[in-house]
Amino acid sequence: MDQHDILTDFEQFLSNHGDDAYLKISEFLDKERRRFEEEGEYDSETQARQGWVTVVGGALEKIILKIVQEFCEEHNLKITSDKKLKEPKTDELDRVRRNIVVNFGEYSLLPDGDIVIYCPATFEVMAIVSVKNSFRERYTETPYWKLKLKESNVTRDIRVFMATPDRDGEISFKSGRNGPRKARIVMEYELDGIYLARDEFESGEKVKSIAELVGDLEKLAEERPCQ
Repeated sequence: MDQHDILTDFEQFLSNHGDDAYLKISEFLDKERRRFEEEGEYDSETQARQGWVTVVGGALEKIILKIVQEFCEEHNLKITSDKKLKEPKTDELDRVRRNIVVNFGEYSLLPDGDIVIYCPATFEVMAIVSVKNSFRERYTETPYWKLKLKESNVTRDIRVFMATPDRDGEISFKSGRNGPRKARIVMEYELDGIYLARDEFESGEKVKSIAELVGDLEKLAEERPCQ
């Protein structure tokens, strides 16, 4: 099983469940993981887990990408990624890169960005959507880049969103056994929006269903139209 197989299965899952499929991504991935482990030949549980992490990351990114592609086409926007911007193949992407890069003294780095939405007419970056399957103590990564982007007048208006099924339930709820969850507090405070691809979670001003992602992008497009 590879990314293509997972995406093919998701198309069928989408056909069966309609738009509700996006709220059941966690359920879908559970089934896919079991199938992945059953079909694969691995020497250990650790090897199987590592194989799954590699496959599911790219597949999840493409599933979320599917949600925003139509929106971008309607608003004359384009999509790229941090990987493509590291070695831009066109003048357009090179200029986009200059509008998102973060300076560290004599060094310049690109923030993590699985989905980077920009206006091709002005090369302005409007939003970054970070896609994660789970966090496991990595919840500070995306908030860190949001804080760095705010330091420059060129990048301060870039919205930074998170889209995730939150497989381990680290940010879906405000409190755990030991009180408020650090991951939820930090991410909800720093990011512009967190969109959960799961049925059960505790919503907040910035914590919403994945179904609301396009609606919030629509509002952003109204505020900053791409001509």
